[in-house]
Amino acid sequence: MTIHVNWGTADQRALHLTFERGWTWDDLQMAIAQADTFIVAAEHTVHLIIDIRHSGGLPRDFLSGAGELFAQGDARSNEGQRIVVGAGMMIRAAYKSVMALYGAQLAARPFVFASSLEDAHQMIATI
Repeated sequence: MTIHVNWGTADQRALHLTFERGWTWDDLQMAIAQADTFIVAAEHTVHLIIDIRHSGGLPRDFLSGAGELFAQGDARSNEGQRIVVGAGMMIRAAYKSVMALYGAQLAARPFVFASSLEDAHQMIATI
């Protein structure tokens, strides 16, 4: 699998999803299912840090794949911030397109961006 899911902090309040070059939508579906298992098992808020620094970019069918993903349901009640690390200008522009198309599904669970893992953890620490 080219997306790895593991706890990013000892207190299990941050879950890292680390993308590698060549990831597919199937990989993402498996990673989401794995992350969901971690989140459901926790009795506290769990923040997601989505590290795409080494992801190799977005799949060609990004908008349609994202639409299918967002149509799958609501966030867990204890799901916290979704922080993306390593998003360049192109990925941020793609996110704006997704927001324009699927804003209603994302309104309650937006993504925020951080320039580094350290910045992402700082953002969580201030919540």
